[in-house]
Amino acid sequence: MKKILSVIAAFACLTFSFTSCEALFDNLEGDLTKMTGENMASSEAGIQMLLAEVYSFIPMSAFQPMSSTATVPHYFSTDQYTMNACDSHGGDYGFNANPYYGSYGITKFEDWAKIRSINNFIQIVNEAAEKGVIAADAAKIYAAEGRFARAYCYFAMVRSLGGVPIITEPLDKYYDGAGNEQLFAFAERATEKDTWDFVISEFEAAAADLPETPAAEFRASKYSALALEVRASLYAASVSKYWAKQAIPSGKKAVAAKKTYMEASYANDYYNKCIAAAEKIINSGKFSLYGANPASVDEAIKNLGDLFITKQNCEYLFGKSYADGISSKGSSFDVYNSPAQTVTGNSDCGKYSVTVDFVDKFDNMDAQGKAYDGLIHTRADGKETEVYNGTIESFTGKEVNYVRYENIDDPFKDKEARFKAWVLYPDAVFRNQTIKIQGGLIKTNGEATFWGDAQETVDGKTYYSYGDNAGVVSGFYNYMNTMAGNSITTGFGLRKFLNPDAFQLYYKGFWYDVRYAEILLSYCEAVVESNNTGKAASAKKYLNDIRHRAAFKDDVDLTLENVLHQREIELAFENDHLYTLHRRRAFYDPAVDPEYKGAKHALTPVLDLSSGSPEYIFVRTVHYAENPRFGGKAVDYTTPTARYYGSISNYGVNGYEPNPIDD
Repeated sequence: MKKILSVIAAFACLTFSFTSCEALFDNLEGDLTKMTGENMASSEAGIQMLLAEVYSFIPMSAFQPMSSTATVPHYFSTDQYTMNACDSHGGDYGFNANPYYGSYGITKFEDWAKIRSINNFIQIVNEAAEKGVIAADAAKIYAAEGRFARAYCYFAMVRSLGGVPIITEPLDKYYDGAGNEQLFAFAERATEKDTWDFVISEFEAAAADLPETPAAEFRASKYSALALEVRASLYAASVSKYWAKQAIPSGKKAVAAKKTYMEASYANDYYNKCIAAAEKIINSGKFSLYGANPASVDEAIKNLGDLFITKQNCEYLFGKSYADGISSKGSSFDVYNSPAQTVTGNSDCGKYSVTVDFVDKFDNMDAQGKAYDGLIHTRADGKETEVYNGTIESFTGKEVNYVRYENIDDPFKDKEARFKAWVLYPDAVFRNQTIKIQGGLIKTNGEATFWGDAQETVDGKTYYSYGDNAGVVSGFYNYMNTMAGNSITTGFGLRKFLNPDAFQLYYKGFWYDVRYAEILLSYCEAVVESNNTGKAASAKKYLNDIRHRAAFKDDVDLTLENVLHQREIELAFENDHLYTLHRRRAFYDPAVDPEYKGAKHALTPVLDLSSGSPEYIFVRTVHYAENPRFGGKAVDYTTPTARYYGSISNYGVNGYEPNPIDD
């Protein structure tokens, strides 16, 4: 009876907003609205509905709002929690210590109920196969999908919390449906290493039973599971190798008990698992880089844009879709992040700004297709680490000898294809409009306006501080008004993922949770980090294959610096960089690097008319939201080592060691 009740409970909380397996609902037999818990467990149609719920538990952050409680939720990439991007009117540096979407606390009944539901689903599937309700082959796949989802949940927990209890049974005898029990009071919290080992072994086991081609679009395949094994293995290897880089004191209870503890001796085994899983994907011959050999830079730019507009199966390994067939609802990602000039009837746009710190990292390309330093030159003295630190009112444009450009987009003309495909920059053409991102004007008499509205007419032509009338621009307008929030405020905006034709009020696209480029980059990183010389030639080829897809003609050496550089660029805004910093223990720590890192920086184009002909200078500043001189608040970039692990809520209930942040 309890088992039937648990099925009814699962049915009651089915989540149809997660559309990764919307194909599950195609051609189901019977009237699903009239199904009871009992016949859900006794028919394949009902089991498929339960499977849809299992997929809904996967903690995949795909175009999700940053806060479910926000009055106006902003849809951003987690890169805003790094130095690479920010909320257009906020600093947002720092990372979510417990970045598991859904706040998976290990003693909260409503969250562990998800693990319980997955375990129950696996049991139902196996019993249905024994009774002949479903074929053995089908049951094998359903159960593997359940294990895949469970492993994904545990992956999210271990990276955030360290070791957690490993529960693989429904444990009905500890549950009466009311939710008041101390459900896991008997369950020991595993060590962090044991939890990582469980995650990796579960992905490996799921891969063995899943089909090479998924049973339906957006369901997991053998290669989906291998891809998550690659990701989890690299994560475990990195945490092991770099745990001591920003070590937590051994006196902390969870560290002493090895619940939040890894050591360098574990690393190579995990790197080897990463390499082995990646090779299974690579050697299958089923995947490739989309647009791998472009004939020109323009072709590369188009391919790199199309990659995120149309699902390219050659590069897709796992993800989800927002194509739920409901035209009146969906993610606001596109409209929130579109430049203001391309959005009508909605002022909530331009929310995401890319820092010049990140833009500088995109290489330039010469006429022969060779890479050279992409640092944007703004000062004749070359002191690009120095920024304008005066007040807005005192700006004259004469503070330093600025480099002068004839056109506002001249500094970006040689930027590589990925920059032009994925980042909006001043005078970029997008949706058939020239995107105006300008923040200042120096008039013919030398009077300067910075981050304010001004204009001057010279020889019948009117010039504007914002590049056009303030109401039809995309950058810096109402810069100081934190309530405006619809202007790009660093000089650069997001282009990746946005529909190139028109803004989408309700985003109906898809999300690559894992794509082939990540597999190649993870392979390269594991080879370098483990000093696997036997794999170095292959890794170097894969590293340069990724660069060649962006139209580079030269090759770079296989070094850790080059691998991490390509990873940061290639996977920009795909929720990878935050986790790369996390797994490598690479957030700012003054004990490791006492030199102050500064702040997130903006690049403000200023039109100078004072020389007799229009010229552009580019002013580096601290992003105003972080600079007290501009009315903002200075940010402390220190990341306490204890914050590499989140808090375990109510840890005393089950007698668990408190995580370092609470100890």
